[in-house]
Amino acid sequence: MQKKKSIALLASAILGISTVAFAAFTPSGWQYTRPIFNLPTQQSMVRFSFPQDMRWTGNGFADLRVIDTQGNETPYFITRSISSGPVASISLLNLSSASDGSTEFIADTGQNGTVFTGLNINTNSSNYRRQVKIYASESLIPMHDERWSLVTGDGFIFKFSDSRLSFVSGKDNVAFPRNASRYFKVVIGSGPEGAVSVSNATVYRDTKISTEQYSREVNAAIYNNPDKKTTEVTIDLGAEGIVNNSATLWASDSNYNRRVVVDVSNTNSATSSWTYVGQGSISRVSTSVFQGASSQITYPEQRARYMRFSIVNDDNPPLSLTPSVTLLSPVVSVIFEARTGSSYSLYYGNPNAQQPQYDIASLSSYIEEGTLPIVNVGMESVNPLYVAPAGPVIPFTESHKILLNILLVLVVIGIAIAIFFYLRSYMRKGSIS
Repeated sequence: MQKKKSIALLASAILGISTVAFAAFTPSGWQYTRPIFNLPTQQSMVRFSFPQDMRWTGNGFADLRVIDTQGNETPYFITRSISSGPVASISLLNLSSASDGSTEFIADTGQNGTVFTGLNINTNSSNYRRQVKIYASESLIPMHDERWSLVTGDGFIFKFSDSRLSFVSGKDNVAFPRNASRYFKVVIGSGPEGAVSVSNATVYRDTKISTEQYSREVNAAIYNNPDKKTTEVTIDLGAEGIVNNSATLWASDSNYNRRVVVDVSNTNSATSSWTYVGQGSISRVSTSVFQGASSQITYPEQRARYMRFSIVNDDNPPLSLTPSVTLLSPVVSVIFEARTGSSYSLYYGNPNAQQPQYDIASLSSYIEEGTLPIVNVGMESVNPLYVAPAGPVIPFTESHKILLNILLVLVVIGIAIAIFFYLRSYMRKGSIS
């Protein structure tokens, strides 16, 4: 810990030298600004998170700039995690399957006294839904020994795949209360597909990566499309630039499993061009051998104003859906060095900006994010120095179409009159001769 702090201080000193000579910032290209406040009194690395109402139209977050009192850029790096810690590999002992299709094994974490909070089960099987029970023991005991202590009895895993569409969706992790045992017995329940083929497994430590997310409810328009055999759930976010990467659709039905296709657009008319961005599945199963549900679809980060979730019904009746969608947006944080006596502002809204390259990005692994002071970002305002880019030059022929049409008509009339008088003169000469 002391070594990491020393390296972080060294990184801070290096950055402190580099920011003094950094090139001046030209603010005329950035449309929006926000103040950064609650800065520490001493020079320090600090962290802030983008407010939920920030909208982005540029490429990634390339147009973000942190500007100090003198108008200079301040190097920063972007992070999406508050805590970190990799999952731990485990050894599988006594892996076996029973005639009823159940599978069981003992997971040896190889560690005593380490707190675990979940188990990830990797399989080679497809199209299954299984209940999972997990037991714990501090010592290695026989598989069916009564000394195994139940940790959770309501876990479940599932996988849904379609080889025609190269589509795979599912859930392979089981969370459980914090437990410091070395050994975990895992029992995967039976199912009509036969035994699940377990390839390996990992456990989550208590310091697993934890990514914050914003949540918002958005009203939805629902249309059952009989031609496509789909239910189209369309939402309007009100503006472009709201980052989101996950949606939850709420259905009151039971015992269903449907594929969901996600499309986006910045317009919503009869001629709108929708762009495919991903797909997932939603399901709910409630039987005597399995209880579980999954209503969340994840996809690459999107910023479009309109989103359409098409539930593929095939020949099944449409689901009874709640007319709203829960969207999740990642909480994106920024870390930079705040110098004593300086104030800072955030600038953004320049779709033509290039991604900045700062040394601090390569030093990020030596900075302990969780211990940094938190600063705040204020309300958005329009940058008074912003100069809108000049519009495209419109050719004279395009901007004065009416005048050109009138001129063309006059030229045609003039030519017709000239031809008329020429022919009349020619005919008179012919009659005289």
